[in-house]
Formats: sequence, structure tokens, C-alpha cells
Amino acid sequence: MWFKRILASLMGVRSSRDLEDDLNNFSIPKFIILFLTLNVVFIAFIILAINLI
Repeated sequence: MWFKRILASLMGVRSSRDLEDDLNNFSIPKFIILFLTLNVVFIAFIILAINLI
């Protein structure tokens, strides 16, 4: 749930107050999960791009 909220906030569909509340509840484990998820997606994108070239 928190991941979808932050993504929606970054896309501009939620208020800044909601983003502030979400960031206040942002913990270290959630940050680690977000970091790993973004890295996996980025690496997969790079591998896909390399294989298509």
C-alpha cells in the first residue's frame, strides 16, 4: 500500500499532505525493499536493452 501511495504521489495524483504522512511512516525495512525493487527493475531493463541490441 505504501509503495503505491508514494508512486501516486510522485506522479502528482495525491496531495502533498498525504505524501508527508507517508514519508513520516517510512521505515528502514520499507526503504530497503524500495531500493531493492528499483534496482531489480533497473538491472532487468538494462539486461533487456543489451539483449535487444
